[in-house]
Amino acid sequence: MKKTLVASLCLVAGCALAGDLQTYYNLDGTLNPFINNTGLAQALQFRTGGSGGSSSGGSVNFTSENVGPVTKQVANFTAPQFFRAIHGMGKNGGGSYLNQYAILMDVKITNPTGWVSLYSTAVDVGNDGDAFIRDSDSALGIIGDYGGTFPRNQWNRVIISVDTLLPTMRLYLNGSFVNDITLDSGVDGRWSGYTLDDGDPAADWLDIFGDNDGDNGTGQLSALAFFNGPLSDGEAAAFGGAGQPVPEPATMIALGLGALVLARRRKG
Repeated sequence: MKKTLVASLCLVAGCALAGDLQTYYNLDGTLNPFINNTGLAQALQFRTGGSGGSSSGGSVNFTSENVGPVTKQVANFTAPQFFRAIHGMGKNGGGSYLNQYAILMDVKITNPTGWVSLYSTAVDVGNDGDAFIRDSDSALGIIGDYGGTFPRNQWNRVIISVDTLLPTMRLYLNGSFVNDITLDSGVDGRWSGYTLDDGDPAADWLDIFGDNDGDNGTGQLSALAFFNGPLSDGEAAAFGGAGQPVPEPATMIALGLGALVLARRRKG
């Protein structure tokens, strides 16, 4: 009922449906969360990964960039550097880990060739990444199933939507659906994420661009968001391309109500 109401309001207000948005990092010169709906998210950690499942902390460099319609300070990274996100979401999907989720990121990859890991669910980059930009054609996917083309050297909005109950991963690029992957493990398997309440305190995070053998890529990160559940095609499309706003649900609903009231007044 609540989701239907918000969707109706978004049709009026032209906003993106984000009822499950939990944590949003705007990365405008800071690694602190801009939206922290759980109250448990922490600042992103900038780290350098090593082979064999180890990483160390470091200091991030910010530079000014035009990202879609906005100009902001974005975070730079060079392989094997990555961002550790203690996102604050809890276990779901009936398992012991994070089994239903979506990740949104505004990213520019500047290395012209090579594999790029988009994220890793492993303990301290101990395993291969869990979604990639392929080296040969810049397609998006995993386990041999790739689709679409990620344009390098420009800003793109990538959404990774995972439901291990099915189990599937759906990938979106700048609001457009590009690939639907049938995963080869389900609940609490490879694509489930660690959380603050799963009993494994050694890995309460997801590693953005993390990879065990240096396939992190080189580029810039402008925004990062986590959703407590998968996104639909319509929801992903509504978020659009890089630099478009990622609104907080309460703000979004208020905007929708305001537009709805205004529309009724105009009709009267």
